[in-house]
Amino acid sequence: MPSRFQPITPQRAFTLIELLVVISIISLLISILLPSLSRAREQGKSVHCLARLKEFGNAIAAYENVSGGVLPPARWRPDDEDRLPGGTHHSQPDVTCPEPCEYGWTELLFSFVYSEPVQVPERYPVQRNVEPSRWQQYFVCRSVGDIGPNSGSYRVYLPSWGAGTYALDADGVYGLDTRADPDRPAHRDRIRPKMPLIGDANELSERGDGIGEDDCSYIDAGEANYAGSSGNGRGNRFSDRHYGGTNFLFQDLHAEWSTRMRGDLAKDFDLNGIDDVARVP
Repeated sequence: MPSRFQPITPQRAFTLIELLVVISIISLLISILLPSLSRAREQGKSVHCLARLKEFGNAIAAYENVSGGVLPPARWRPDDEDRLPGGTHHSQPDVTCPEPCEYGWTELLFSFVYSEPVQVPERYPVQRNVEPSRWQQYFVCRSVGDIGPNSGSYRVYLPSWGAGTYALDADGVYGLDTRADPDRPAHRDRIRPKMPLIGDANELSERGDGIGEDDCSYIDAGEANYAGSSGNGRGNRFSDRHYGGTNFLFQDLHAEWSTRMRGDLAKDFDLNGIDDVARVP
């Protein structure tokens, strides 16, 4: 009669070598997958950035609907009269600045979209990330990360944004002392479709480089690829933070990534086929 109790067969365990092989395989798979996951995450940030630029386009279109087709000025002083369309005056008597409070198109669009005065006694508070909780989710690119007091937002390209404010010489290029007027708005229908309006700004902005005025809100002619005065190659200009390229919003309000536009604008400010490098204003 067979016994009710069967002997327990010992189970074979993994050897040390087998465990090491399994760990090595897992480590190899992780090393292969992590760069792909990182690229996917950065690609998601780039796509989000393009979507944000499109949102700027929607806000600009809404602004134009009540301003008679006029773009907001690249530089805006909140005490100026009737800067907002529809006769709305957003003066800020409770703000005391050591100098006139110069804001940019970002602050103006914020005031227009949210019907709320900025009321920050700093020049270009959005670009400088002053009170970041108010606009970081809207004006700051996710790829920048923790930017502290520096700019990770966007800048307008003044030769297109302020179309018609430049004076060309007899050769059809810009004179050495020619600059656009950042206070002067322009009609978007005067801008050629291939010209960019807004692009990724450098997160290590110097907030003024000693060339011209403290152009925290905009990039002037010849500055698209300019490194700035610090010499570290990361000045107050367009950034190529998205896979070596820059996200732009164009005149027809579509957003696009480009690896060439920044360099092209640095050579030919208005993309008219004439090299302007030798005549940088």
